[in-house]
Amino acid sequence: MMISVEPAQTLNSQSRSLTVATANVFNYAVHRGISEQKLTAETGLVRTDLLYPETRLPGEILPAIWNILGEAYPGQAVGLEMARVAPLSALGPMAQIMRYAANLRSALETFVCYRTLLSDQLWLDLVESNSEAYLRMYHPLDMLDRGLAAESFIALIRRLIQQAIGKEDALVRVEFAHQPHSSSKIYEAFFNVPVRFQQPYSTLVFRREALDIPAKQRDVYLFRYVQGNLDLLRDRWGLSNTSSPLAVIHDTIAHKAEVYQYSAEGIAQDMNMSLRSLQRLANDHGFTIRQLLDNARKAKAQQLLRDPKLSAEAIATQLGYADDRAFRRAFKRWTGQTLTQFRDGLISQT
Repeated sequence: MMISVEPAQTLNSQSRSLTVATANVFNYAVHRGISEQKLTAETGLVRTDLLYPETRLPGEILPAIWNILGEAYPGQAVGLEMARVAPLSALGPMAQIMRYAANLRSALETFVCYRTLLSDQLWLDLVESNSEAYLRMYHPLDMLDRGLAAESFIALIRRLIQQAIGKEDALVRVEFAHQPHSSSKIYEAFFNVPVRFQQPYSTLVFRREALDIPAKQRDVYLFRYVQGNLDLLRDRWGLSNTSSPLAVIHDTIAHKAEVYQYSAEGIAQDMNMSLRSLQRLANDHGFTIRQLLDNARKAKAQQLLRDPKLSAEAIATQLGYADDRAFRRAFKRWTGQTLTQFRDGLISQT
């Protein structure tokens, strides 16, 4: 499939960050042995497109390159391999401010606050429980590349935190929403903690008390200086610290999913808009409401299936299906697995 690459007079942060991320993955693919001719034939992208900041790259290009890599090297965790050697500058201006934060909590909260500088479609939050803290993330493009970009992104954040904090025991677990691309031992060797797959979100899980670990280079003046630069970038690119419209849709769907409601009409009502306007808003970002609702159902199904006491019929009812047969078909379509295969996989991870 040929994807159109067009010049543009102005770029928002998503376009700029996408160009940097695409350049990193493109160069990694070439140095892994994939020819530029093949990349160009399948994506329409040529190396010179990555040399000019005015180039606007369609969002589908990045997952297309990841899929080429995944197909060329099956059974390999290419996302982790690239993140091992990629410059931390791939995270853009966020890398500096985390280094000078007062502690890990401040670093992660800042990352969440300025997430729109990485992508206006990135959903990111920090949640604390009594014993753990969860940096959860979701991006709609994750559905297009089987989670390879999510692996690379989380691995880069892990490297950045290690550099800023330097505490190996801060992280207790890593979770991914997708299936593994290689042996789980490869992932655990990289992160040095247990790694779980097919979770509701891709997540870095920390000990809660580790959030108070001070950064090695903490400096209140440098932190404020870098923060001021980020504020200027956000203003220049016409962004705010609020979520993008697509992220707001995702947040609303996630909230409704907590009470087992998966109605497009209900989502529209909560967002104070008509169903047609909601559908148009999702379409403007390259998705349909059904796709986003299916993703929410998938995440909730994976969560509920962890309870062995819940039957398929009970889960189907909570997800809004008329019967368990419809749920079973949908789950196979989402994951490529039957319910039994998924639950057997959970047992093998314990």
